[in-house]
Amino acid sequence: MDIPLELLQKKILIVDDASSIRSLTKAILREAGFTHVFDAPDGNEALALMRKVKINVVICDWNMPGMTGLELYKEVKSDAKLQAPPWIMLTSSSEGEKVKEAIQAGITSYIIKPYKPDNLLKQVVAKLA
Repeated sequence: MDIPLELLQKKILIVDDASSIRSLTKAILREAGFTHVFDAPDGNEALALMRKVKINVVICDWNMPGMTGLELYKEVKSDAKLQAPPWIMLTSSSEGEKVKEAIQAGITSYIIKPYKPDNLLKQVVAKLA
């Protein structure tokens, strides 16, 4: 997949309590050419990072201890300083109610784990373009 250079310079944040998923997702993005890939194990660390670095897209797990991905999204959205970036919800849950809840909150991309690297890259590029 040919990704324009200006998109490869964008900042991406991966939020997932599973370090293996963070590592895998980071590796896929780096292999595609993205140079600014950050990660956080939970919502609180993600918020702290987002207050320091202007993130262009967030790839976030739904089920995390402490703060769910949806709660994190709502928190970011309610903070005017964070200028809520596009959001991709990454989860092992395909429950219709959860998908509906995410869409109602404003999340328009939803990837079910395990995911195909190409699908992830297409969604990231679409959010950045």
